[in-house]
Amino acid sequence: MEGASSLELSFVFFRSPFFRGEETVQEEAKRLGFPLRSITLKRAFLRLPQENGSLFPCFSCRRVLLARAARLFRGRKFDLIVTGEVVGERGIGVAELLALDEELGLTGRVLRPLSAKLLPPTSAEAAGWVEREKLLGLTAENAPLELPQLARSLGISQNHNGRYCLLRVQEFAKRCQAFAQDGVFTANFVRLLEFPHLVRLGPGRVLVIATTPAEQVRLQELFLPEDVRLYIPIPGSPLGLLRAPWTRIGPEERAALIREAAAHLLALAGFPEDRPWTVCFRAEEAEETARLQVRPCALWEAR
Repeated sequence: MEGASSLELSFVFFRSPFFRGEETVQEEAKRLGFPLRSITLKRAFLRLPQENGSLFPCFSCRRVLLARAARLFRGRKFDLIVTGEVVGERGIGVAELLALDEELGLTGRVLRPLSAKLLPPTSAEAAGWVEREKLLGLTAENAPLELPQLARSLGISQNHNGRYCLLRVQEFAKRCQAFAQDGVFTANFVRLLEFPHLVRLGPGRVLVIATTPAEQVRLQELFLPEDVRLYIPIPGSPLGLLRAPWTRIGPEERAALIREAAAHLLALAGFPEDRPWTVCFRAEEAEETARLQVRPCALWEAR
């Protein structure tokens, strides 16, 4: 926005490895007929799981988003940033929002139309560019009831509301925290943590097992050249992906780790513990497959 008589709008959407359903945002923007600039903040977001040891670093996420918006704001010499934030959402109240604006040098420059009547007037309202009486005063408590009505009045479809943040899923967030200190976080690794059958075998060591055909298709896309592939030589076998810092692991430890992973694979597949069974494995970049005989674990634990 550059003034009341010359209005320039820039619509920006920030992507994160932890956001899902992002394609619906692009679809809705296209349907409504406005251009949407998409920017990834992958590096900043991959640091979030270890931020202050919090499982749900929502305030840190807001800081990342607003700080990047501030860079665009200053670079393009805009007058105002408009966000969809709601007062009280994820425990972030008026004081926290205003403190964040001040921290980033944006006091009076961030308009939150959904909750604006609960916040001090922005510079745009003071200048008469925005009519304050047309803004809303929603909170986290009443927004779930009022937002659907507002969307319908604006012609915004409710059928594409599939976007969510993985860090708000408690089990996923705990997994992130467990691996946060291992230095293994990548966008690829984040996708591994979504699988229901996952076991941590030590620092930076993870076994992911896909049991259904759909899971196996997803897992196939995530193998790195150094990952170890495991399966049982029977039709419909679960597929295992074992990832570890192999360059720092000696031959004996490597063999023990693969054997432990194979035992978990057999246990999840339901093989009895009365005798050893055959498991096939190979490094993803290797051409030859090896076999070992191992008994299933006494207990499968996804943790």
